[in-house]
Amino acid sequence: MIKTLPFLLIISLIIGCGGYKFQEVIEPLERGKPEDAYTYLQKHAPKKPDIPYYFELGMVAHYANHFAESNSVLDVAEDIAEDRYTKSVSKELGSLVTSDKLRPYPGTRYERLLGHYYRALNYVYLNQFDGALVERERATNLINYFKGEDEKYDFFGTAFLAHLSGMLFEATGEWNDAFISYKQASEYYQNATEKTGVEMPDDIGNSLVHLARKLGFVDEFERYRKQYGEPPPRPENTGELILFYESGYVPQKREAALMFPILKKDDVEDAEKFVPTLIGREGMVYEEVELEYLLRVAIPTISSNRPRFTGIRVAVGENQKTGVLVEDVENIAIETFNAQRPVILFRTLVRAIGKYLLYRQANKKHEALGILTNLAGVLTEQADTRSWGTLPNQIFMVRMPLPMGTHTVKLSFLDANGRVRGSQSVPDIRINPNQIVFLNYRTYE
Repeated sequence: MIKTLPFLLIISLIIGCGGYKFQEVIEPLERGKPEDAYTYLQKHAPKKPDIPYYFELGMVAHYANHFAESNSVLDVAEDIAEDRYTKSVSKELGSLVTSDKLRPYPGTRYERLLGHYYRALNYVYLNQFDGALVERERATNLINYFKGEDEKYDFFGTAFLAHLSGMLFEATGEWNDAFISYKQASEYYQNATEKTGVEMPDDIGNSLVHLARKLGFVDEFERYRKQYGEPPPRPENTGELILFYESGYVPQKREAALMFPILKKDDVEDAEKFVPTLIGREGMVYEEVELEYLLRVAIPTISSNRPRFTGIRVAVGENQKTGVLVEDVENIAIETFNAQRPVILFRTLVRAIGKYLLYRQANKKHEALGILTNLAGVLTEQADTRSWGTLPNQIFMVRMPLPMGTHTVKLSFLDANGRVRGSQSVPDIRINPNQIVFLNYRTYE
């Protein structure tokens, strides 16, 4: 026990260290200065950069138009995440007696999938469509891995990636692969709609009908046309703009303190057996005469953080179209956390009981030692709130056929009631016949 105490105090200093402040990253982004955010992150890299840092750096590099650099650091994040699916036993054990912050952070499934979205866009903007297609293949392999690993996989984030894959294949003239991707997107959207609240966009059905006709798949063409109807005609000598509108921030995980009563009659020596009893006491009040100890634990929590802008309307001349929701990152983040919370709470309570037993042993030897041990336990009790914080809250999409030429695209940002609350113009969008132009645009309000 005496050897463990200095270790706890040292760890309390280690887990409190950080190289950058999230607020210093988002402030320049919100001022329209992504280059400043990129420079700040480069200058304030942690001594041992980890996945969340690489996620943030890759994101701001993307918005600062450093597309190759964005891909490089997002690749690093994915390589680390893939490696961490093999657990580090030493750090896992350390987390039981100190803090979840010492656990290797592997990234969530939806974070890793969205990393492929940004990398694919980076390649598109670099005019390297082969690289974008390789990226969608990596995303597909990751989805298949998740499906094989977990028979109850919730498909969060997979529909949007399959949808994007279909559009990328269309842009490169790979019609059969596009058809397959849209079929997968249809399946994935339907699997996850109940939890994500995102309905399958109409353009998927339209694309299935259009591509089945183009490929001569007679049976599938008739089936999809009966299911989705005849798609809008595609005039000759026109191209298409596909715009992704990213709004707000994904909710941040925060630290919450919970109190659990240990009663004088309790046998706490076998922590794992006792934890279910403690969990059943969450929020309950007992008389002081019954109490032996109030166990305080720190656990992450998450709540909705909807942005001011929750929709978009795009206009090019007289041509107008309203965006459709294709990815609700907030719902995915909250549902993912809620699924993980029971495991997090169980592990946190096992760790807290271990600290309590150390305190009890120390207190029997000397009251001052007991106080010091209890203090060390409090200092090391920190919730793991790591995440990819700069991800958007929601992603909307507009697919708009446009005549060949150079256009100014007017973006109108909508509130929850569909009213226009802001606008921006994007000039010099060049449309070529029978080609797809991709564009993503971000607001933070």
